[in-house]
Amino acid sequence: MAFFKGIISKMNGSVGNLTFKQCGGQTIVSEKITQTTDAKTEQQQKQRMKWANVIRVYQVLRPYMKLAFGGSQNGRSDYNKFVSANLALTPVYLTKAEVSAGACIVAPYKVTHGKLKSISVTGKGKEAVTSIALGSLTITGTTTVADFSNAVVQNNKFFDYGDQITYFLVFQSVNEVTNTPIADVDACCVVLDKGNDAKLLSLIDPRGFAVKDGFLAAQADADFGDHGMVWIHSRKNRTDGSTEISAQFLVCDNAMLPQYQSKDAYDTAVNSYGGVNNVYLTPNGVLNPEATEEAGSGGSDTENGSDSGGGSAGGGTNIDEGGNGDIGE
Repeated sequence: MAFFKGIISKMNGSVGNLTFKQCGGQTIVSEKITQTTDAKTEQQQKQRMKWANVIRVYQVLRPYMKLAFGGSQNGRSDYNKFVSANLALTPVYLTKAEVSAGACIVAPYKVTHGKLKSISVTGKGKEAVTSIALGSLTITGTTTVADFSNAVVQNNKFFDYGDQITYFLVFQSVNEVTNTPIADVDACCVVLDKGNDAKLLSLIDPRGFAVKDGFLAAQADADFGDHGMVWIHSRKNRTDGSTEISAQFLVCDNAMLPQYQSKDAYDTAVNSYGGVNNVYLTPNGVLNPEATEEAGSGGSDTENGSDSGGGSAGGGTNIDEGGNGDIGE
């Protein structure tokens, strides 16, 4: 470390590997200390494994995600909040090759966050039934938007005209060429309007707008395949024009999910990134992801895009947020 006076005393900041800072009227120059961390301990690898699929699902949903978590506030975007909300859930393990190929596993992630009362769902797939009561309404080819709107508003005190119901169907498939698991989205929405005589089924996906026992439900005879689905309630605040939204999770029925959450999936994913370097000091030399679950779950910092293991989002796989979109507008 050195102390300087004169012309150089006005410098402040970094130049090359030197750092200049002012202290007591003097300029102190010190050499940067370069530290190299190898994020390959078991705890670090488990932490970084959590990122990739969460971000891939966000990328699939991003055309619809504007305002899904309230918009950017205090420097945190919907992207930051989506990742933060879902890192604590059971991880999905993708290999380095799968991430590079754009793999995505549909999982029960939180897709929206807001103050409106959540729409609860019982059952999965064709058995899914929401908490939105429809009274005596039956949805047929002649049912109008007005008919549906009146049924919703008159039977649910938390809904009003002008509100919107959005339905997402996120379906799992496999790329036939690369054999990589991928996901895609079908989406539709309806604004509750008592004066709209348009036919409801001409505007929405009938798979998410059926009736069972007097409640809005999934279509009983539809073939959903492996998927996740969600209904979302949103409205415009009449005072400031902001969008209010209900907090919702994907309701998943995906046979592919368990195999990507197993210990074998973890071991395969870790090995694809070069393995871990503390296995040689582990009794019996056995990887045990469960043993580090608690230790690895508390150190994430999605606001800065870093994690406690020193790895970047997706474990250095260059997965970006990208894209803009819209929901509830």
